[in-house]
Amino acid sequence: MKAIIIGCGIAGPAMALALQKVGVQAVIYEAREVPDDTEGAFLGISPNGLNILKEYIALDEILIDYTPGKIRFFNARNKAIGVIDNAEQRSRYGSETVQVKRGLVNGALRRAAQRAGIPIEFGKRLVSIAQPEGAVTVSFADGSTAEGDLLIGCDGIHSAVRRAILPNAPEPEYTGLLSTGGFTRLDELALPADAIRMTFGERGFFAYAVSTQGEIWWFNNIAQKTAPQRHELSQSELAVLKKRLVALHKNDPEPIVSIIERAHTIEIYPIYDIPFLDQWHQGRVCLIGDAARATAPHIGQGASLALEDTLVLAQCIRDLADLQAAFARFQSLRQARVQAIIQQARKVGDSKTVPNRFQQFFRDLLLPFFVKLEARKMDWVYGYRVDWHKKLI
Repeated sequence: MKAIIIGCGIAGPAMALALQKVGVQAVIYEAREVPDDTEGAFLGISPNGLNILKEYIALDEILIDYTPGKIRFFNARNKAIGVIDNAEQRSRYGSETVQVKRGLVNGALRRAAQRAGIPIEFGKRLVSIAQPEGAVTVSFADGSTAEGDLLIGCDGIHSAVRRAILPNAPEPEYTGLLSTGGFTRLDELALPADAIRMTFGERGFFAYAVSTQGEIWWFNNIAQKTAPQRHELSQSELAVLKKRLVALHKNDPEPIVSIIERAHTIEIYPIYDIPFLDQWHQGRVCLIGDAARATAPHIGQGASLALEDTLVLAQCIRDLADLQAAFARFQSLRQARVQAIIQQARKVGDSKTVPNRFQQFFRDLLLPFFVKLEARKMDWVYGYRVDWHKKLI
């Protein structure tokens, strides 16, 4: 069989490599004109994602610049109020949570696909999908077309594939939180950090860590009713944004304001998730990752869940007699897990909004107990494994 894959981010090349394991040859089509491994900020990949990533690349290829997954929590008065320690993850799950630059992961997976002989075509913006008997065909904005036996949508939360096959599906919902993130260098903060430092500030949430290359990686979350359009910021827009962030965090502990003022790059990310879809597939087309259901980034599971999807879907295609059965089985194996994680991410996101002083008091008092409880509850997330050698039928 021949597969058409739409999207060359993290999920697309990983999906193509997984399909190659079961004898399905894929071609990846990407809307961007050229690859850009400097695009985007950083993301968390937890043990469940890293253990699948190992199937496709050597982790040393991406762990050339990273920050740890351990987290220390502080309140607006700089008082330590909790810690999540990942010290046992490596022995327990085989991998330990890290924060890595998105571009490093994208680039490593793309190169792995190319080494495996998987074609990747850029400048291919999807326009339409048709499903004649026994095939699927796509048309692109440049006038070209492609045909295959199946199509997998790996094109993210604003998926063109989802809109094409499920035109009445609900659109992604803005969660009411705006995230900004960036990179900074400060002479006084040049040594790698042992943990991410997260502060529940007076008027906003702020987190930072120092990477193994001495760069400060940071983000903050702001409650905002409407989502701005994402675009590359001009110098004047960047100056306005810095001024707004400094005002937001002016009463919070240093070096938060210094990190913002000295940032050499900042990006804006409105945080979305997707209401639950009844179906992730239609005919010979299936959605995976954020295209099927997006989770807010508050517990760092977006990339890991997409990587899980790739191996599970390949296993379903390998073991079930036809594509309809394979896609249905894939959704049945994945839906309950991802919905539970989406709900957990929403819960964590809600905790980042600024409460009144009475609520702050109890948050600071109870947070140490809460994070320990949540860490124990994450075992079912981090310990997830795909038994590749097990037959589904």
